[in-house]
Amino acid sequence: MSVAKTKSSDKPCAAEILAAGEQLRQLADQLQGFVNSAAQEGESFDKVERSVFRSVLEIGKSAMALFVSLQGHGDLGPSVNTEDDKRLIRSDQSSMSTVRSIFGIHKFEEFTYSAGKKKAVQLRPVSARMSLPGHRWSLLLQEFSQMLCVDQTYDQAMSNLSCIFGGDFSVDSAEPVNSEMGIMAAKFLDQLPVPDAESEGHLLVASLDCKGVPLVKKDMPRVAAFETPKKQKGNRRMATVATVYSVNRFHRMPEEVLSGLFRDPKEDRTRQTRPRPQNKHTTAHFPELEDDGEGGQLPITGVHVGTAWAMEEVGRRWRPEQTLVVLIDGQQSLWDTVGMYLEFNGRTVPILDILHVASYVWSAAKLFEQDEGTRKQFTRLRLARILNGEVHAVILGLRQLATRRQLKGDSRQQLEQICSYFAKNAERMRYREYLALGYPIASGAVEGACGHLVKDRMERSGMRWTLEGAGAMPECVNDFGTTAC
Repeated sequence: MSVAKTKSSDKPCAAEILAAGEQLRQLADQLQGFVNSAAQEGESFDKVERSVFRSVLEIGKSAMALFVSLQGHGDLGPSVNTEDDKRLIRSDQSSMSTVRSIFGIHKFEEFTYSAGKKKAVQLRPVSARMSLPGHRWSLLLQEFSQMLCVDQTYDQAMSNLSCIFGGDFSVDSAEPVNSEMGIMAAKFLDQLPVPDAESEGHLLVASLDCKGVPLVKKDMPRVAAFETPKKQKGNRRMATVATVYSVNRFHRMPEEVLSGLFRDPKEDRTRQTRPRPQNKHTTAHFPELEDDGEGGQLPITGVHVGTAWAMEEVGRRWRPEQTLVVLIDGQQSLWDTVGMYLEFNGRTVPILDILHVASYVWSAAKLFEQDEGTRKQFTRLRLARILNGEVHAVILGLRQLATRRQLKGDSRQQLEQICSYFAKNAERMRYREYLALGYPIASGAVEGACGHLVKDRMERSGMRWTLEGAGAMPECVNDFGTTAC
């Protein structure tokens, strides 16, 4: 809150400042004396390093105590006027406030200001002067906490934080910090300026995928009414991961892609420097409830929420000279939703992720071949034809083989599903053409995000998430750079 200029009668306590300053000097002298003594006595580097670190933490706590004591008690006089001409009254007595830094807990007295007695506090001058966050973990402590939380369970992250800095850090404190930072990170992404043209690649790529997240029981009904994942039972609900980035063209031959898919020895591959994605922004979305304008709430699926975000990002960044590549697997709901925003033409290219195509061909191989080596050969031959634009020939060949091998029952039904998948997506499988134009054909960016955001981070043994906590985590992960290029 902005306050009009008011003469302050508040002065820091001289005794507190002297005591804090003296303690800081003594700790510094002790550290120097320890290092000199350790060198003379031949102490090990490890022992000295550990002792120095503990001393540094003590010095840090003392330095922050001095900083806090220099703030005074926030007495701006009996009343203050805000810039919007509201009068706030000072509390009768100062109250104790706390802030926790990486060095420990710091307590200080401060007066507060409100519109009147028994009214909500609207101004804490000392806290405002130090720009303290509302939940009283310092911003640096929040940052270190979330660096651990994005890769570990909350319990493990807080345990590691305690090992590093000492003291106890609770999961109950970490969860709201994470949620708030997730909200802040989402706002940060939404407010990012449009990247400079010089930093963008030739192609703009939008990719989406869905992944199940285990929720706590109380939050399951909040999602199940809108969107329940197929083939997933229990408390798992779908999150839609969306990513948008730019990249330069990368021209390849089908044989090069095939070699990479089958992990051929590097000496057998043509070596090219793959261009790096630029300005990659990634988010994950659960279903949301929106105001329907009539006093009710309208459920919006995560697919729609994620797609809307991606298309807004595309709208901000898509330059006239860029081709837009939409790279998705075969999930029809994703394609249908994207189709509500885009018309595919010469500047907008739909591409079916080759990695999912490969998994379908491998599934077909298992219907016909028992030996793994033979399955690989079966898959490689058909993927080679698909990459060379012979999708319909592969479909015909699979059906003819099924007839010759007398495939029946569930196996025949599975094969028909595979063939139908290829037939339905054939127009998105012109891979030879895409490769010649330098387009990406694998959704590695969004698959990696799904793997890290959801599988690696959110599906660990025993994990169950609240809807808010699960929604916040991907934003925090993205904010700390683990999915950003």
